[in-house]
Amino acid sequence: MKAKNELNICSSSSTYNLENLNDYFKLKSAVSLMLVFACLMLFQGCRPTDVGEGDVALDPDIIYPLDSFVIAHHSFDEKIAKWYESSLCCSWAAQASDSVKRAGAKSVRFELRRHDSQYEYRSQLGRAPNNNREGWFGFSLYFPAAYVKDSLEESIVEWQALPDFSAGEQWRSAPLFLGVLKDRFVLEIRVDSNKVTQQYNDNFTRIDLGPVEKDRWLDWVFHIKWAYDKSGIVEVWKQNKMVFSRIGQPNRYNDETYPYFKVGINKWDWKRNVNGTVNSRVMFVDEVTVGNERARYKDVFPGR
Repeated sequence: MKAKNELNICSSSSTYNLENLNDYFKLKSAVSLMLVFACLMLFQGCRPTDVGEGDVALDPDIIYPLDSFVIAHHSFDEKIAKWYESSLCCSWAAQASDSVKRAGAKSVRFELRRHDSQYEYRSQLGRAPNNNREGWFGFSLYFPAAYVKDSLEESIVEWQALPDFSAGEQWRSAPLFLGVLKDRFVLEIRVDSNKVTQQYNDNFTRIDLGPVEKDRWLDWVFHIKWAYDKSGIVEVWKQNKMVFSRIGQPNRYNDETYPYFKVGINKWDWKRNVNGTVNSRVMFVDEVTVGNERARYKDVFPGR
């Protein structure tokens, strides 16, 4: 995630001499323009503006609430929404596509090429860091036959942690992600209860979740309750079958905010100029739904 330059409203003082009516109308016009500008900024919430251009619609962080338990839903039927975090270097990094779709008219096609280094070899969309301790996440993934076995790992869905920069933290590996390694799905969990966590100073677990099946949609549901102590929950379903459950165990770092959802391709070994089997990756994603602690499995299941 790159640092973002946020635009904020700043106050300033100006002196007007109201000696005549003309000066009055000049002042009135200036004040009106300032009020309009302020209203526009408040509507946008002083949000970062460095989101990729192209297939952009509504921002999922201010999107209408579908239900009292659904935070956001992305069908990608018309355009790719303007996400809070957008690591898209090029026109091919993420595109709305009708070549395959889980439901509706379109899905989103992610592509990462060997020399796409602008965002440290990532083609990803991400929601905002938040204070949601518990949530439900549903999404569907499609890997074409050309998505061949590679010795270098990549993540495809992440829950990244915003560092506590004021405490001296820097960016670290995501505490939880679904990845692919040697043509198999892997779930990786990194935890640390210390107030400050640096890269590699964590307890790491990798779980094998089976082979990557090609040319078909694979539906996933995650239920997560974040904790750096023994109150955490991670439950994972694939194709309507539970494939992993870890209850009463930690699953995050001890940060001020909770991990946030990201989807797309992240191939970090390319940053170290390590060569694997492939020079590009393509996958499709559809029917992304994010629910809060009141949601249930059926509320976020792809194609709901």
